[in-house]
Amino acid sequence: MIQEVGGASNSATQQTQAKDLTTVNKDEFLKLLTYQLKSQNPLQPANNQEFAAQLAQFSQLEQLTNIRALLEDQSYTNMMIAESLTNTAIPGMLGKTASVATNEIQFNGEDKNELGFNVPYQMQSGVLSIYDESGNLVRTIDLSGENLTKGDHAIAWDGEDNSGSKAAVGKYTFDVSMADGSGTSFSGDKFTSGKITAVRFKSDGTYVVINNQEVSLSKIIEIS
Repeated sequence: MIQEVGGASNSATQQTQAKDLTTVNKDEFLKLLTYQLKSQNPLQPANNQEFAAQLAQFSQLEQLTNIRALLEDQSYTNMMIAESLTNTAIPGMLGKTASVATNEIQFNGEDKNELGFNVPYQMQSGVLSIYDESGNLVRTIDLSGENLTKGDHAIAWDGEDNSGSKAAVGKYTFDVSMADGSGTSFSGDKFTSGKITAVRFKSDGTYVVINNQEVSLSKIIEIS
């Protein structure tokens, strides 16, 4: 075991050294250039054009490095400003209704859940299926009429399963399968809707609570 650890350490050290050897910064370049001048043959000095070309290449490299560093700093600053503005505006969203691009829902045993889906064009038939956390089918809802026309639609699930019993509290997913007049099947984009009841700031980003479920801001597609 000690040999294995030592081997890994030596390998990591070698990789670090190799990385250091492949990276030449400004000071190292100047040292190499100075050494080159000191070591040149007095009877055959370095060609002026070659020497000028080396200096020009170094100057261009330094400029590109500085530009890259400036762009990285600017990108980070813009990101921090955008995040700060977003976090400042979020508390004003409390109580508003948001649509989230997800097929996951959290049933609390009482409240209904809005299961949304998009129909790309007129469909002839469709079925909305709800599954529990283990992937077992809990409820199927036939789609008809207005729910098969082009656009966004939502079905309110009251928590009942196919037998009419109340489903258990927990996480669920839903899927929508549709077919047009030619029999071509299609699964539309899914989303859920609900009121924003809380805002939570975490190390990996900002989340809002909708229907007792934490949702990343990146998944919100509409707020009304």
